[in-house]
Amino acid sequence: MTTVHNSLFCSSRLIVRHLMPDDLEPFYDMQSDPDVMRYIKAPMNHEQSQKELERFISYYSHESAFFNIWAMVDKASMQFVGICGVYENEQQEFEIAYRLRQAYWGKGYGREIARSLISYCFEHLGLKDLTAYADSRNQGSITILEKEMMFVKEFYSEKTQVTERKYSLKLEQ
Repeated sequence: MTTVHNSLFCSSRLIVRHLMPDDLEPFYDMQSDPDVMRYIKAPMNHEQSQKELERFISYYSHESAFFNIWAMVDKASMQFVGICGVYENEQQEFEIAYRLRQAYWGKGYGREIARSLISYCFEHLGLKDLTAYADSRNQGSITILEKEMMFVKEFYSEKTQVTERKYSLKLEQ
C-alpha cells in the first residue's frame, strides 16, 4: 500500500481520502441509485444525500465518536468510485463497510477495497477485531466477505427487517 498526497491509504487502483463537499454529485449518484441502495436503505434524493454527506464529514471532527466513512477515488481517472470506512456500531464492534457506484461494479474494486480497508484498520488504526454485516440476498458483498473474513452466523435482524450474515476477522498476533 502506497500513499498519495491527501490520502489516508491507497490500494493498487484506488485512493481513499476524506469525503469533501465537492463529492456531492457523485455521492448523490450513488445514494439515489435503487440498485446500489437495494440492500442498504431507501434511495436518497438530492437533499437527503447532501445531509448524509455532511453528516459523514462532520464525524471527522468528533473525537468522541469512532465513525469514519471515506471517499474512494479511481487513481487513473480521479473519479469518485464510492465510499468505505469503519465505525463502532451499536454492539461496540468495529464494523467495516463499503459502497460502490454501479458503474464500478464487477471490476474487482469491492474485494480490493475490502482487503485494503482491513489492512488499514489493523496496521494503522490499531484495531484488533473487525466485523461486517451483509443482507443475505446481497451476493456481491457476500462473495467478497467470504474471501476476506470468517462467517459467524446468519440471523434475522429486527432493526433492518431482513436476514443478515455476520462476518468477523481478528488480527493475527
